[in-house]
Amino acid sequence: MRFPLICLLGFLVGAKVSAVSPLAVTPPNVLIIVADDLGWNDVGTRNPKITTPALNRLAKEGVELQRFYAYPVCSPARAALLTGILPRRFGIVDVIGPAQAGIPKGTLTLPARLKAAGYQTSLVGKWHLGNTNNALGNGFDHFYGFMSAELDYFKHTDKRGRADWQRDGKQIEEEGYTTYLFADDAVKQIKNRDKAKPFFLEVAFNAPHVDLAAPEDLVAKHKSDGLYAAVVEGLDIGIGRILAALDEQGLRENTLVIFVSDNGAPRRTGSNLPLRSYKDTVYEGGIRTPAIIRWPGHVPAGVALNHAIAIIDLYPTIAAALNLKLPAELNLDGSNQWAAIASGKPLPRAPFIVASHDIALFDGDWKLIETADGQRTLYNLKNDIAEAKDEWPKQPELAAKMGAAMDALKKGLPADKGRQGGPGGAGKGKGKGPPK
Repeated sequence: MRFPLICLLGFLVGAKVSAVSPLAVTPPNVLIIVADDLGWNDVGTRNPKITTPALNRLAKEGVELQRFYAYPVCSPARAALLTGILPRRFGIVDVIGPAQAGIPKGTLTLPARLKAAGYQTSLVGKWHLGNTNNALGNGFDHFYGFMSAELDYFKHTDKRGRADWQRDGKQIEEEGYTTYLFADDAVKQIKNRDKAKPFFLEVAFNAPHVDLAAPEDLVAKHKSDGLYAAVVEGLDIGIGRILAALDEQGLRENTLVIFVSDNGAPRRTGSNLPLRSYKDTVYEGGIRTPAIIRWPGHVPAGVALNHAIAIIDLYPTIAAALNLKLPAELNLDGSNQWAAIASGKPLPRAPFIVASHDIALFDGDWKLIETADGQRTLYNLKNDIAEAKDEWPKQPELAAKMGAAMDALKKGLPADKGRQGGPGGAGKGKGKGPPK
C-alpha cells in the first residue's frame, strides 16, 4: 500500500538527507507566493481593468504560465504543492476541517527536503491542512498566520468568529489588515535571515478569498468597480513589498520566485473568463490559474509559456532548478518541468491528472473529464478553451486511448467518498453544453 509506505519513507529518508551536505556556495533562495481564489481573468496581464502592477512587472521579468493547473479547492492544492503527490492518495479531496488528517506525518515535504539541505524555511499566511500535523511538523522553521479555510481580514477570526492568528504555534493578538501583515512578516523574514544560509519562503495570502474586505483608501479607489478589485490591488501591493525587499537585500538575481493561485475564482466574486465554470470544478475555470516564474539569468523574461504544468510538478521542478537530488523512493506523482520553464518553450510531456471528486486528464491539447458518477467528456483546449463542445462522440479512438491512460494514472487512488458540502463540480449532466 502506497500510503503507509510514503509515511515510512518520510522518516527514513528524512534521517538520510539530514546528513547531506548543503548545496553549492550561495545556493538560490526560493519564494513561493500563493493567492487564494484568484481568477484566471483577475490579473492585469489579461484584464486591464484589474490593478496589479507588481504582478504585471513580474510577468515582464519572467515566464507567465498559460496552462498552470492547481486544484478545484484550497486544501488539495496546498497538499499537492508541498508533497508533489496526488492529494487524493492522502484522502484530501475537499477543504478539510481542523480535526481532519492532512499531510501524513513523516512525509518528506518540499520544505523538509530543503531544510535538510541547509535552507531556512518559513510559511507566512494560510495553512488549512488540519491541526493534527501543522506547518511546524512539515519542515517549516517558522509559521505566522492562520489555520482555517477563511479569515476576517481585520478581526483575524474564522467563519465561526473564533480567533485564528498565531506565530510559531502560539495564539497572538494583533491589529491590522491580513494582506499587509503577511507582507510585513515576509519582509521581516527576508531582512532578518541568516545570511549564511539560503531561504525557502512560502507566502500564502488569504486574498482575495471571501468575506472580502480592504483598507478604506482602496475601497474608495475602487468604488466604481467593486470590493473584489480593491482586495486584489491590496494583494498586489503586498506582493510588491515582498519583491521590493528582495531588491533591497540584493537578492533578485539569486531568488527563484513562483506566483500561483490555489484554484480558480468562485462564482460570486472574480472572473475566470473565457474559461468555463468556477472554483470547485475540474473545468478550466476551476483549476487553470494565474502563474508566473521569475529567476533572472535562469528563466527568460517576458515569455508567455503555453506548456501544461500542474501544481504537483512544482516540488520536483524546484528540486531540479536547484540541482537538488530527491530520493527515488519518494515516488512523486509530479514530474520535473524545469526544461520547459528555463527554455520558455513548450516541450512534450507525459499525460497527467488532476484528481478531485471528478478527474481531469491532460494530454497535449486534449482534456478528458471523468465525473464521480463515471461519465466522461472530451475537449480540445487548443480549439475550444471554453470547453463548449464535447468531442467524445466524434473521437472514439482518441477517447479510448485517453480513457486507458486515465485508468492507469488513477490506479491505486482511494475511491471517491462524495462531497462534504459546497458548490457542485462537473457532475452528472454538466459535462456538455455551453460555458457556464
